[in-house]
Amino acid sequence: MSSYSRVKIAARLRPPISGEQHDNAIRVLRSPSGSAIVVDNPRDPSQTFNYPFTSCYDASSTQDEIFDSDVKPLIDLAFSGMTVTIFAYGVTSSGKTHTMQGTRQQPGIIPRAVQDIFLRTGLQSASRSLAVSYMEIYKDEVYDLLVDRESAVKLPVRENEAGKVFVANLSVLPLHTIEDFERAFSHANKQRSVGSTNLNAVSSRSHAILTLHVTVTDHSNNTTLSGKLNLVDLAGSENNKLTGNDASRMAESAAINKSLSVLGQVVHALNQGASRIPYRNSKLTRILQDALGGNSVGLLICNLAPGTKFRQDTLNTLNFAVRTKNIQNKPLVNQQVNATAGPSSVAIQPAISAQTRSIPAPAHTTGTRLPGPRPSRVPRISNVASAGPRTSLTFSSLHAPGAKTEGKLAVVPPHLTEEEINARIAKAVELEVARRLAEREAQRREEEEAAAAAAGTSQSVSMHDEQASSLQSLQPGLLTPLLKARQSHDEELKQRLEELESKFERGNKESHLADVLSPISRKKTGRAYVALARAHTQKNNLQVALELYRKAEAYVPDNVKLKERIIEIEWAVKNDRPFIPSPKKPRVTRSKRERAKSSKGKHKHASAHEGEEEEEGEDEGSASGKENVGGMEGAEPSRSAKRRRRMDSGNGEPGTPPKKRRLVKFEEA
Repeated sequence: MSSYSRVKIAARLRPPISGEQHDNAIRVLRSPSGSAIVVDNPRDPSQTFNYPFTSCYDASSTQDEIFDSDVKPLIDLAFSGMTVTIFAYGVTSSGKTHTMQGTRQQPGIIPRAVQDIFLRTGLQSASRSLAVSYMEIYKDEVYDLLVDRESAVKLPVRENEAGKVFVANLSVLPLHTIEDFERAFSHANKQRSVGSTNLNAVSSRSHAILTLHVTVTDHSNNTTLSGKLNLVDLAGSENNKLTGNDASRMAESAAINKSLSVLGQVVHALNQGASRIPYRNSKLTRILQDALGGNSVGLLICNLAPGTKFRQDTLNTLNFAVRTKNIQNKPLVNQQVNATAGPSSVAIQPAISAQTRSIPAPAHTTGTRLPGPRPSRVPRISNVASAGPRTSLTFSSLHAPGAKTEGKLAVVPPHLTEEEINARIAKAVELEVARRLAEREAQRREEEEAAAAAAGTSQSVSMHDEQASSLQSLQPGLLTPLLKARQSHDEELKQRLEELESKFERGNKESHLADVLSPISRKKTGRAYVALARAHTQKNNLQVALELYRKAEAYVPDNVKLKERIIEIEWAVKNDRPFIPSPKKPRVTRSKRERAKSSKGKHKHASAHEGEEEEEGEDEGSASGKENVGGMEGAEPSRSAKRRRRMDSGNGEPGTPPKKRRLVKFEEA
């Protein structure tokens, strides 16, 4: 499929919640030409805004309608080897999680899609395999929801040689029955970040992305189709004036709003045809890059809230949907030709074979801490008494009870272990060194044979043949030093990469905290960190001081002296040397006499300029000078008159006081 495909838009209006104020200003309008969302202008109720979309659902719509009309046709594309992305977008408490996950009585898109896939695999002859991966983006960090929360670590986002973005070390769980998915999905949802706000009692504090990997093998044509179905439940945008969030919830809200803002920037750049699309400004947009102008088929479900307090957020959601439906994707079929055809099978089998790890069945929950490393993220569930946990989803309403499976499910990581990578590198290096040595000795032997033939010495030729044959058979321990040097170099590179990743994660975390604070608070926080760092530096705790200086740099990034101090302490820690601060620049001090001379010179220079200006104006006022003197008689002379007397004293009779000369001139007149 080489033609372009636009992102489809489906709008869904949820019913009002009890106690919620609404004025019926958001309606669904259906006509023979199509359906549209109609919203009254909040500033002028006589005007309305019309938003025509592919599908529009009012408050009376059901989960079956939206799945059968918009989602089910896209599953056919996933079986054809394409990538399909469906994501729910809207303000907080607009019903996104209900649309994607649903409840026991009303299952959502995710459980219905899994059931439909299993029904299709039982009706068709080609061998099918299904696997699932589940992750969340919490404060712009990616975590695996299929592993225990206590041992979950931050996962990096990478890009392969083909330009495809993927999450490294993300678990992939093969599914054999619907019970396997039910158990894993229920356990993963309990680990997702949720919290309570004034707008939503059970608010999602992270973006959740569930991916269904569908593999179809056709043994008659010896081909394999690999399709993906990405089901994205985005966290809702929040107005912090209404949420009543505390400090931790505010940080989560800032991260959510920032990622959604970057999503809007990406859509705007795609519509404008910009040369640079800011995918890398957020991990959410980078992971969804394939659905935004890439090779995926996209469906955006806009969830709308009818409350009057959400009116502006509803308009923003609809405007975002209008811009998104103009995005053009170019879907591609992921087809691979197999080398050899194997036996056909109808059952669902694991698509990847590697080392497996198990996920415990969530039969019960305990309050004790599981053994393992300390989690790398803060506790995310708050106000449990008021919010309550999300209702766990069961599939009793979707399928008949089948055979029970084993309690543990195999999770297949799609990557090699470190030992296997090192073994492959060592083997490749050994083969390459042996090949180069053999080529070098063969070339040397040819040169020696040519020289021996020219000189007629057959004895030297036989001697070189023996040397070449002995060099071709490598000794067992010849490559050991090279392999050791290679291994030490790899360890050094690995250690350097770990340092850079930790430094980037630490700086990223501090920068997020610094963005929330005001400029004055950032400066105060940076000074506090610097003061603590100086105290630890005096105690010779250089490692602790270095960490504090780095934290301070996140709050005052333009401080040059701070950067120099960090470089000096890093050098001291790396070379195991005592820290010696660089000497301060000497201050230029002047004596009191020099300062007095400089100030006196400046005063004389200013007086001379004033005298020149007064001499220029003396001729102009000479005609009226006598009248002015007569009028000033008995009055206090002004400052200009005093300066003029001082200037006249230098030109009058020597030894005559200034007042006496002025009186003499007045009598002569």
